[in-house]
Amino acid sequence: MDSPGSSSRESSPDRSFVEQSLYHPPRLEGISVRPEGGQYKGYTIRAYDPQQAGPMLDLSLGVPNPDQLEEGCPIADRAAVTLHDVEPRMWLFEDSKYRQIVDLIDQYSRYPRSVTACREERIALLNELESVADQYLAQDSADARKKAFVQQQIKDQIPKEKRLLFGITHPYGKIYQPEDEAAAVENFAHGNSASIAKVTYRTGDEDDPRLITVFKASTIDQEVTAASARKFGIKGNSETARLSQRSVFFYELDQLTGMNLTPPTHYAIHNGQPGSCQEFVEGVHVTTRKDVEDPFREDDQEIAPGIIRGEYIDQGRGFRLGNHYRGAEAQLAKKPDHELRQLFLDKKVVLTREQVVDIPALDLRHPKTQKALADAQLLDHLAGSVDRNLSNIFFVKKTDESGQAYYDIRLIDNDLCAAPENVHDNVEAHSLINPYRINMAGRVPNFIDRETARRVKKLSFEEVYELLSCHQLGREEEIASQRERMSNCISAIWRALKSEDKKATVQYRHFVKAKEPAKDPDTGDYLIYDPVSKDVIAVKNPGPDAVLIYDDVFKEVISEEEIVIIDEWNDRTYQQAMANNDTYLCKANACRVSELSSMMDSDPARAAEIWGAQFHLMGGHPMAVSLGELPVLRKLSHFLSTQHPVQFRNAADYRRASEFAHTLVCQPRQRLTTPVEQQTNADGLYRMMLGDQTSAEEVGKALKGCTCLTAHTLMELFPQAVRSASRRPAANWNPAKMLKKQFPYMNLEGDYPPVAERMALAECLNGVHPDKGCKDMLRFWTLMTAFSVPGFMKQNKKLDIMACEEFKHAMALITPDVLKRLHTAPAKDRKAMIRQICFTPEEGLVPANVNTVINMLYHHFGVIEPKAKNNTLQPARK
Repeated sequence: MDSPGSSSRESSPDRSFVEQSLYHPPRLEGISVRPEGGQYKGYTIRAYDPQQAGPMLDLSLGVPNPDQLEEGCPIADRAAVTLHDVEPRMWLFEDSKYRQIVDLIDQYSRYPRSVTACREERIALLNELESVADQYLAQDSADARKKAFVQQQIKDQIPKEKRLLFGITHPYGKIYQPEDEAAAVENFAHGNSASIAKVTYRTGDEDDPRLITVFKASTIDQEVTAASARKFGIKGNSETARLSQRSVFFYELDQLTGMNLTPPTHYAIHNGQPGSCQEFVEGVHVTTRKDVEDPFREDDQEIAPGIIRGEYIDQGRGFRLGNHYRGAEAQLAKKPDHELRQLFLDKKVVLTREQVVDIPALDLRHPKTQKALADAQLLDHLAGSVDRNLSNIFFVKKTDESGQAYYDIRLIDNDLCAAPENVHDNVEAHSLINPYRINMAGRVPNFIDRETARRVKKLSFEEVYELLSCHQLGREEEIASQRERMSNCISAIWRALKSEDKKATVQYRHFVKAKEPAKDPDTGDYLIYDPVSKDVIAVKNPGPDAVLIYDDVFKEVISEEEIVIIDEWNDRTYQQAMANNDTYLCKANACRVSELSSMMDSDPARAAEIWGAQFHLMGGHPMAVSLGELPVLRKLSHFLSTQHPVQFRNAADYRRASEFAHTLVCQPRQRLTTPVEQQTNADGLYRMMLGDQTSAEEVGKALKGCTCLTAHTLMELFPQAVRSASRRPAANWNPAKMLKKQFPYMNLEGDYPPVAERMALAECLNGVHPDKGCKDMLRFWTLMTAFSVPGFMKQNKKLDIMACEEFKHAMALITPDVLKRLHTAPAKDRKAMIRQICFTPEEGLVPANVNTVINMLYHHFGVIEPKAKNNTLQPARK
C-alpha cells in the first residue's frame, strides 16, 4: 500500500517537474470515497455513474484550457443545411419561418467558440432559435424532410450547445432551463443584488414534483468585491471568476465526500442569463439581521454608486428603491455614477445598513450538531472556501432517533471556493478580521470526526482534479493549492488514524519579510551611514548612536497544528472545541456574543436573556474574548447596572463570571493598561454581574469562585453582603461557632461593629468554607474596616481614606499570598515591603496619600492583626 502523499503511477522521465509536482495525483487508496450504493447526480461522470467512469488511472492529466471548446457547435450551420440538400432553392423566401431559422443559424455561427465570450447573448439567441423552431415544427404544411432536419439537427442539439456554454462536454447532470420553471420571484435579495431570484422548477419526480431554488446569475456586470475573495485570488466579475462553476463544484465535492451538508446546486438559465441555482432551505442563522434605512445625508452621495453596485456589501451596506421606482434593480448596475448619485439625491434610492435585531436560542452541544460543524470546517478546507461566513450557515432544527431536538446545518452561498491562493502561507489573508467571516487559509481543522476521516482518507486527487477540470477550474494555481490542502489533510488524517492517541501534527512553513542590519559580505562588519562623509561605511562595533543600514530579508517560519480524531462527540468535545478559537463551533458562539453589543442599547431585556443562555453555553473565557474584540467596557457597565443576565446555579457559574470579568478587561480593545486598572474594573464588572439582590452567602460563594481575589474584590462585594444581611431580622440571628472561634473580635460587647456586618460576615463564611485564603481575606477586610481605617481617619479627618485612589490602588494588589508574606515579614522590613508591593511605581498618585496608606497598613499588620490574634482588640466608640 502506498504511503500518504506517494503515487502509484511511475513518473515519466520526460515529464516536467511542474507536471510531476502539480498533476501527479497521490494514490492513497485505489477505491472511491463514495459509500456503496450512493446515488449522486452530479456533473462528472464519476459522481453520476462510477461504473461507467473506468479506472481512475486512465484519466489523462494536463492543464485544460477552459476558454476553448473542445468540439464544434452541434447545431447545423448554413453549410450543413446546403450540404444535406435541405435548403430550398426556388421557394426559400416563400417559407418565412424556415428562412428565419436559417438566418438565426447564420447569426449564431458568427460568435466565437468560447465558453464565456458573449454567453448571455448566445443563450438569448438560442432561446429565440428554439422558439422559432417550435413554431416551424408546429406547421402542418411544412415539408416533412425539412421538419426532420430541424428537429434532429437544430432543436435536439440546442440543449447540448447550452451545456457546452458551461464547459460541460458529457451528457450527465441537470441544467435547469426556462421551460422547466413553474414560478419565479425576481430580486429575491431585496435590492442588494438584482441577479438573485427565487425560482421554482418542475422536476418530474412524483414524490417531489417541485424544486424551490435560489438562482444567482453569472454576469460581466457584477465585480467580485469581497475583500477575502481578492486576497485569496478570486478576481474579476462573476462571469470571468466562474462563480457559478465554483458553487456547483462545492456541492459535488460535498457529495463526493459523503458529508451531505450542501443543498443541491445545479447550473441554470433564467431570464436569458446563465448562473447556478441552489435548493432553497429554511433555518436560522447565529443572529437575525435586518436592513435598516440610514438617515439621509447629502455627503453619502459619494459612496452611493459603490453601495448600489455591491462594493460595500461585506460591511453590511445595501439599498432600497422607492415604491415609485420598483422593478428597476436590473438596470441600476449599468447606470453611470452621476445618474446613481442623482437617484440617491432624489431619494429614489435609500441606503440601508444591516443591524442585528435578534439572536435566536441556539444550543450547539448536541453530538450531531458538533459533528456537522466539524464536517463543514473540513469540507470548507478541502474545497478551499475563503468566504465562509456565519450568515451563510443555516441551522435547521431536527429530531434525533431518541426524540431529542438538535440543529443540523446547511452550507449556502458557496461560490467563493477553489481559491488559487488558499494556502497556509498566505499571511496577508490571515489579517482579515470580521466576526462573521471565517478565513482558514489552508489550515487543516483541529477536530475531525472518525467516520468522516475514514471516508476522506480514501479520496484521491484524481477524483477532485476531474471535478475541477469539469467545472473549468483547472488553472495551474487552483490545482496547486488544491493539491497542497489535500496533501496536508489526508496525510494528517492517515497518521492520526494509525496513532494510539488519535492525534497527528501538521507542520507549516512560510516566509515572512524582516529587516536585519546590513553587513559587508567580505568582512562581516556592520554598514552604517556616516554623517560626516555622507557615505555608507563599514564598522566592526557600531556605537549606540550609529545609523544602521537595514536590508530586507525573508525568514522561514515554521508552525505546527495538532489535529485530533474524535470517536464520539459529547460534552467533553464541546468544551475542547470551545477552547479552540479556530473551530466553527467556537466561532458561532463567539459571533453571537459579539453581536450582543449592538442589542444592549436597542433591546436590553432581550440582550440579557440571550446573555444568560450564552453564559452557560460558552463559559467565561471564550465569551470575554469574543466580546473583547469591541471596546464595550463602558457600554457593558451601563448594561449590567440595569440588567442582571446571569442566574448563578452552582460554584462553576461564579468562576465563569469572574473569569469573564478578568479576561475581558485584559483585552487590548478595552484600553486598560495597568494591572490595577484591570483589577478594579474586573471587580466592578463581577459585582454588577452578581446584582444588587445577591445574598451574603452568595457573596461568599462569589469570593470563593473568584479567579483573582484581592482586597479590592472585598471592597466591591462585601457592602452588598451587608445590605443583604440588614434586610434580615436581627433578633432571629444566632452567631455560628465558626464566627465565635475564628473571628472573636466581631463578638465584642459594644455598639460597633453593627449587627448587619456581623451577620454578613457569618453568612459569607458559610459561602467561602473551607477556603482558607478567602477566610484570611475576610479577616483582613473586617479588621481593616472596623479598626484600622476608623483609627486613621481620626488622625486624618480631611482625608476620606477609603474613597481615595491610593487606597483602592493598594487594595487591588493585596492578595492572599501577599497577606501571608506581610504577616510573616520582620517588622523592620514590613513598611518597605508594603511600598514595594502596593506602590511600585507611584506615577499618577498623590505622595502624601501614598504615605498615609502605607502608614495605615504598617500599623494594621504590626498592631491590629496581633491584637486580633490575641483577642485584645477593643471596639471603637462613636
